[in-house]
Amino acid sequence: MKLSSALVSLVLALSAAARPTKRDVDPSLIPQFGWESGINPTGTGNCDGAVDEPDGTPIEVPCDCPPDRTLFVQELNANVAAGFVVNNPSVPISFPEDDSVASQLARLSAASVTLQNLRGLGVGCPVSSTTFAAQQAAILAGSPPPPPPSSPPASSPTSAPSSTPSSTPSSTPPSSPPSSSSSSAPPAQSSPASGTLTEEQVAAVAPPLGWQSGVNPTGSGDCDGAVDGADGKPIKIPCSCPPDQDTYIAQLTANANAGFAINNPSVGLSYPLDNSTNSQLTRLNAASITLQNLNGAGVGCPIVSTTFNAQAQAIQAGLPLPPSVIPSSPATSTAVQDKPSSVAHSTAAANPSGTAKASTVIPSSSALAQIATSVSKLAAPPVRTGGATSPSDAAIAALVPDFGSTAGLNPKGNGNCDGAVKGSNGQPVQVPCSCPPDKESFTQSLLANVHAGFAVNNPSVHVTFPLDKTASALVTRLQTSLVTLQNLHGSGQGCPAASTTLSAQLAAALSA
Repeated sequence: MKLSSALVSLVLALSAAARPTKRDVDPSLIPQFGWESGINPTGTGNCDGAVDEPDGTPIEVPCDCPPDRTLFVQELNANVAAGFVVNNPSVPISFPEDDSVASQLARLSAASVTLQNLRGLGVGCPVSSTTFAAQQAAILAGSPPPPPPSSPPASSPTSAPSSTPSSTPSSTPPSSPPSSSSSSAPPAQSSPASGTLTEEQVAAVAPPLGWQSGVNPTGSGDCDGAVDGADGKPIKIPCSCPPDQDTYIAQLTANANAGFAINNPSVGLSYPLDNSTNSQLTRLNAASITLQNLNGAGVGCPIVSTTFNAQAQAIQAGLPLPPSVIPSSPATSTAVQDKPSSVAHSTAAANPSGTAKASTVIPSSSALAQIATSVSKLAAPPVRTGGATSPSDAAIAALVPDFGSTAGLNPKGNGNCDGAVKGSNGQPVQVPCSCPPDKESFTQSLLANVHAGFAVNNPSVHVTFPLDKTASALVTRLQTSLVTLQNLHGSGQGCPAASTTLSAQLAAALSA
């Protein structure tokens, strides 16, 4: 008996010894922040970041960003060991250790998503608190790492930052939880002939805006957009949107040559000039990013001020682009005359701006949005679920995950209510009182996304909704639900994941 027990113990010990273990990443390969926290505090909890606004002033970041280096490295190691961001399981990461461009970019991406989800889902430090974006641009250009940004004034309570690689962690402790930041952008891809594109080259293949500003002003600064809402009425947009063609092309050219959004350097983009489907979609993505960051990081025009979504669906389906629809005046009420697809296609080819003359198409503003919606429905490709046929709406709706919470819990009087997730202080994370949305409107949005194969309000994000009972299918459905939730009313405009238990469901599915 004793011999048997000893043998079992020996087998278990040998098994444990043979089991592969996850090791920490090489600290010398972890991208440096290139900046430090606490530079020029404003007294509001914000300090200078490592990236400047277009006017030359530093973008403000929470004063405890970037974080303590030891904390960051520990979190990065945990994420790499898991293969995904522990605090945001829908984001997979890797940390290859060779010196190829792809591997350097993958390491930067791993560092970026770790930074942005350091203390919870979307709760961390912004990329602009580091020089990560400049490092990314240098890698793509084959240049040496960027030098540190200019030193802060001598009156700053902290010393100048350094971008010199070092394995010695910073000792600056975080003073308070940092603000939420946007989800990580994929590594930028340099455009062909990066840095050499002219405005003429960009304009020749630029996606047309397909709409004009100032349609049916409400008197409150809002006007009709190019897309109808669920109620059949045009979604309201700022009356200054979309921008004039010259401004749009100038900014798009600047971003294409930089390889990222100049007003939001953490967001990479590329601008290929060929006419392949992928290149057309890539240009649409670049145009969408440019539009939404036109006047600053996240400050621009919504996608629904254009026909970009309908164009993306037409390209995916291999159909001609929808016609641009430009009213002659906000009060126009002339009946709609649909332009044939072939005419629309040839017009777009002949006119880089893509805008039809008012004398060609003069519908009423409400009819204009209906055109955009009908074209969108016409262009929608079949669901990409891996099967030979598309599933029915009923089959999809039956598998829509439950939110696990309801809207309007414990209103605070400021528009916020309790969410479904607790923060690091043990208290419920605050979410808009309208979140999560009602299940019916959410399901309709999810169905639209699934049938399009991407988020209609954010065409660069592809989605699928498999119907089988495998664990991977459940994970995919949860990810698609999260994408739909967070882009419900526009690109990045929706309800936070913390208004539901979807992230917890996703974490459970991934660990199953």
